[in-house]
Parts: sequence; structure tokens; C-alpha cells
Amino acid sequence: MFDIGFFEILIICFISLIILGPKRLPAFITSVEEIYLKFKSGFRKLKQELYTEGFEDKKNKDDSGQ
Repeated sequence: MFDIGFFEILIICFISLIILGPKRLPAFITSVEEIYLKFKSGFRKLKQELYTEGFEDKKNKDDSGQ
């Protein structure tokens, strides 16, 4: 999807180390990780809700067709 290789990731890490510095980099990585996990959890919940709603709609449609 994004086609990011090892050297691109290495360049991003090097630039972030220069910009943020060694003291703020661990806190930044931790905050990015927390945000990523919240989004991932939210998308998982949304996917589950859509799946169950679709399943219930299909079940209701099958029941009403008989």
C-alpha cells in the first residue's frame, strides 16, 4: 500500500531524532503509539458494529420474506 522500505524508515527516524532530540523522542513515540491504538480500537469496534448490523438486517429480511 505505502511501499516504504528500510532506508525510508531509517531516514524518517534520523530526521525525527534531529528535530525532536533524544529527550523528547521516546515521549513522542509513546504518544503516537497511543493514538494509533485508539484509532485501531475504534475501527475494530466500528467494523464489528457494521458486521452485526448487517447480519441482523439480513436475518430480519430473511424472516420477513417467509
